[in-house]
Amino acid sequence: MSIGVVLALGSNLGDSETTLRLASKELSLLSKTDLIASSIWRSRPEGFAKDVPDFFNAVVYITVEISPENLLDEVLLLEKKLGRLKEKKIQEYSSRSIDIDIIDYGGLVYSSDRLILPHPRAHIRQFVLRPLIEIKPGFCFPNISNSINELFILAKPNRMEFISQLIPSE
Repeated sequence: MSIGVVLALGSNLGDSETTLRLASKELSLLSKTDLIASSIWRSRPEGFAKDVPDFFNAVVYITVEISPENLLDEVLLLEKKLGRLKEKKIQEYSSRSIDIDIIDYGGLVYSSDRLILPHPRAHIRQFVLRPLIEIKPGFCFPNISNSINELFILAKPNRMEFISQLIPSE
């Protein structure tokens, strides 16, 4: 049985647009159906202790027939393949060439030492919500009664600038 999955992509190092396109192409290979992609949006970094470059963000929707933990393993391998260096566990955020977060896995509420679903902060981040509204306007987070549009309005404002369509590179 195929499960619908929402993934958020982010990058603020290197050629971020190209990296997001490469990530979406690789994720499309995992998907049992055509990948659905948002546009690429530029946003201000959130939660960083120092000034860092703006982020480029997008959201994709795929369907998979693997467990959430196996999907996480695939995502981590893809991040490594695309040049992400795993930093030691520290409390502050750091810039990265690619960050791929599993936002939702078929509405599953799940927690392990490696993965929390749905993503615990996605519903308060405009840089996730704006592209998600674009591809899944009726999306609802499990255990949250607000609509995705209401969550966007309630989230901390972030300057969102449309960059281009996220079309998997050939």
